[in-house]
Amino acid sequence: MEEKINRNTPLWDRSLPVDERIDWLLSHMSIDEKFQSLTSRGIYSEGAQVRISSLGGEAAHGVQGRNDQGEVSPPDHTTSFPQPIGFGATWDRQVLKEAGRVVGVEARVVEKRKPYSGGLCRWAPTIDLERDPRWGRNEEAYGEDPLLTGETAGAYVEGMRGEDPFYIRCAALLKHFYANNTEDGRGWKNATITPRNRYELYLEPFRRVLKHGAVGVMTAYNKINGKPGILNPEVRKILKEQYGATYTVGDGGAMALVKNLHHYYGNHFDTLTAALAAGVDGMLDRPDQVYEAAKEAYDLGILTEQAIDEAIRSAMRIRIRLGLYDREPGCPYDKVTEADINSAENQKVSLQTALEAFVLLKNEKGLLPLEADERPALIGPISDIWYQDWYCGEPLYKKTLKEGLEDVTGTPFTAVDGYDRVIFHVGDRPVSMDDNGRLYLGQTPERFILMDWGCGNYTLRSERT
Repeated sequence: MEEKINRNTPLWDRSLPVDERIDWLLSHMSIDEKFQSLTSRGIYSEGAQVRISSLGGEAAHGVQGRNDQGEVSPPDHTTSFPQPIGFGATWDRQVLKEAGRVVGVEARVVEKRKPYSGGLCRWAPTIDLERDPRWGRNEEAYGEDPLLTGETAGAYVEGMRGEDPFYIRCAALLKHFYANNTEDGRGWKNATITPRNRYELYLEPFRRVLKHGAVGVMTAYNKINGKPGILNPEVRKILKEQYGATYTVGDGGAMALVKNLHHYYGNHFDTLTAALAAGVDGMLDRPDQVYEAAKEAYDLGILTEQAIDEAIRSAMRIRIRLGLYDREPGCPYDKVTEADINSAENQKVSLQTALEAFVLLKNEKGLLPLEADERPALIGPISDIWYQDWYCGEPLYKKTLKEGLEDVTGTPFTAVDGYDRVIFHVGDRPVSMDDNGRLYLGQTPERFILMDWGCGNYTLRSERT
C-alpha cells in the first residue's frame, strides 16, 4: 500500500495545543493501529494518513550508527566519545554538555538521512550506579555516587536536549530503572532494596537527571523487591507523577521475560496490561508479539482503549516536541547539514573529553621500580586489541592502546595479553586444526589462547590463526 501523508490536518498544526493535535490523531486511528503503536517501531496510520515515527536508538557515548543488526544501509560514521565511566571521571559539566550537544546534532543528521527511523529519541545515558566492580557493565555508567552521576549525566542530557523551551534537539531516555547491577542473570534475578537505599542511592540519579531535561526512562529486566521492572508501579507513581518523566519503555524483550524467565504471569497479555497500568508506554519486544498481546487483552476486556491511548499520547508528546509533525518548519534544531556529522569541531570535543577523562598516577619518590630508560610494557587482555561496543558511534579510524601510545611517544611498546596458552591431547595424539578451523587428531598440536570469562564460560582461540 502506498503511504499518502496528509499534512493538512490538526496533527500538523503547531499553533494548536499538543494534546489537541494528539486528540485528532487518536480519533482517526483504528484499534489495530493502536495495538501496533505500543511498540517502539513506527507504523503507518491509514485513517490519519500519517507515518508515526519510531522511537529509539543508542547514544551512550556517540550516536550508534553501526547498522549491523540486520539493517541494509551502510554505517553512519559518527563521533565516538570515551566510555561513560570516563565521562564521570572528567568531573566537568561543561565538556559533557558539549559532548551531549554533538550527539544531539549528529542524531539530527542521521534522522535526516533516514526519516522516521527514530534516531531523535535515544536510550541514553545509563545512570545505574556502579555498585560492584563485577557488574559486567561498569564502562556503561558514570560512577558510584548519585550526586556525581546526576551532575555529569545531567550535563550530557542538557546538551542532547538543547535550550529551547518547547522543542527538543534529541530526547534522552535514562537506563535502567532500577537496581540493574547484576549482568549474569539480570533477566530474572530479584534485587532486594531497602527504603533508605532506594531513595538515597537508586532513585536519586533518576530524580536529578530528569530535572536536567531527560524525557523518560527505560525499565530494568530484573525484579525489584519481587516485582519485574517493567511492572514496577513506581514508574507511574514516582517517575511520572513526582519526577516529571513523559515517556517510558521496557528494555529489549522485557515483556516476554516476565513470562519466560520471571514466570510472574503465564501469558504476554497479562504482562502488557499490567505494564501499561504501571505507567510503561512502549514495549521493545517483537512487534508481532506486542500486537498479539494487546489484541488478546483488549478482546478479553482486561485492556481498555483508554489505557492504550494514554500510552500513545505519552509517545506522541515526545515526537511533536522533536518537531516531527510541524507543517511549517519551526524546530530550531533541524537546521543541520552533512557537514555537522563527525566534523573536525566535533572531534575536538571528543578529544577534550578524553583528555579530561584520564586519571594519571605520579610515581613520586620512586615508589614503583621504574627507570626512565627502561622499555615500557603493556600487560592485559586489551593492550593491543581494539574492541567496539554496541553503544558507540562508527569511527572512521581505529587504534589500539599499544598503537596509540607508540604514536604519541615514538617509543615501541611490548604488549602481552596475559592469557594462558594450552594444547590438547586425546590419548597420545595431539589435537590439530586445519586452516578452516576444523579439529582433528594430527601430529602437531595447535596452541590455543585460553580466555576465562569468570562465569563458567571459556573461549579458546587459535594462536596461529
